[in-house]
Amino acid sequence: MRRLLILSIAAMLAVAGCTPADPVRFFALTPIDAPPSGDDSDLAIGVLPIGLASYLDRSGIVIRTRPNELAISSLHNWIEPLDTQARRVVARNLGLLLGTDQVFLLPEQRLMAMDYAVEIAIERFEIVAGPEAVLASGGAALSAAAAEAPSEEVVLEARWTLFEGDERTVLRTAPSRRVVLVGSPPTFEQRIAAMSEALVGLSRSIATEIAARRQ
Repeated sequence: MRRLLILSIAAMLAVAGCTPADPVRFFALTPIDAPPSGDDSDLAIGVLPIGLASYLDRSGIVIRTRPNELAISSLHNWIEPLDTQARRVVARNLGLLLGTDQVFLLPEQRLMAMDYAVEIAIERFEIVAGPEAVLASGGAALSAAAAEAPSEEVVLEARWTLFEGDERTVLRTAPSRRVVLVGSPPTFEQRIAAMSEALVGLSRSIATEIAARRQ
């Protein structure tokens, strides 16, 4: 009987060990989904490295589950560092919004004199879950309650600075706060789409300032 019990336990452990784990999924931010403005500008803009709050500097996607509590998903990761993605997306957005293909990442892509340079510090960039949301399995996946929780949103809080020319004369520095509602149901695809939309709003603020100074 004891031998049979041991064999039964061993069999259960073997089956459990063979159960495939949930795969890790990787996500990327995307630029504005719009055609170029139609202008053919020779405007040259440089985008400096983004300053990212240290709590966001990780591969797992951050979700605020309560006002003073955050969780990091272990199964939903960024495909590359968040600051790298955000900088490239903002650069692409600025090019589309201002009708120029001369938007460069500084200092890596410095190919010519810059008309303007942009620096961004991101202080908060997170998914804010609904009031009933919790993370199961230590942040591995959202629970059913979280999946159905209403009023999920993305919050982006940043400060941007616009410089003129290679001398980097400060023209303006301004805060930016963007809140974008997450589509329903709030899948991770919807959440990352909302984060991308928040970056579009930030990019529009910067593009509007540059366009006003070019008139």
